Amino acid sequence: MKVVSKGSLTLAIAVLMAVPVLAASSADQAEKVAAKMLNFDKALSQTSGQIDATLASMNALGGSSGSDLASKYKEFSGNVKKLQSMADKAKDRSQQSAATREQYLKQWEASQGKIQNEQLKAASEARRNELMPKIDAIKTSLGSAKETFGPFMQDLNDLVLYLGNNLTPEGITGAGDLMKKCNTDGEKVKSDIATGQASVKDLAASISPTVAKAK
Repeated sequence: MKVVSKGSLTLAIAVLMAVPVLAASSADQAEKVAAKMLNFDKALSQTSGQIDATLASMNALGGSSGSDLASKYKEFSGNVKKLQSMADKAKDRSQQSAATREQYLKQWEASQGKIQNEQLKAASEARRNELMPKIDAIKTSLGSAKETFGPFMQDLNDLVLYLGNNLTPEGITGAGDLMKKCNTDGEKVKSDIATGQASVKDLAASISPTVAKAK
């Protein structure tokens, strides 16, 4: 009978124990990715809601005068600042989500390379290929939202600066064209955000249905 050394036995046990740990780690990572993405989705919802509040306060400036105009201008300028803050928060959540997602994909590739069964390896690769278009959809939709949001935010800040130096009914009239543009562009930004949110939720549900359902 072949004698197995104590060291070899210990090593064998350690290898066997590592298999379920790796699986658990991958599953935990998937839930972490989904949770980060849904936190990002929440930040996007808050940003979209703040766009509505900002435009509403902007539109309320029309027809106002005196102390009423000053009060409404203060509310509008405050909403613009709040919108920028929420957008910065959404950007931070986006970066966290992307970093966690990339880490998950790298871990997936590493673990996939250790699969010996060809059928399971092919199935794992097919699963990854199924998710990649969903990731690309997020990048495309949110890229569009970023492109539309920048100029929109700049126009709002221009209005704050302009009206701060000309807070009169005449000043409001002079800003009329830009205010109309902000209303139109704001709806476009919200539409792009909504498209991005749909992509985010779709990927989150595909990676971890449990987390997505809980949210």
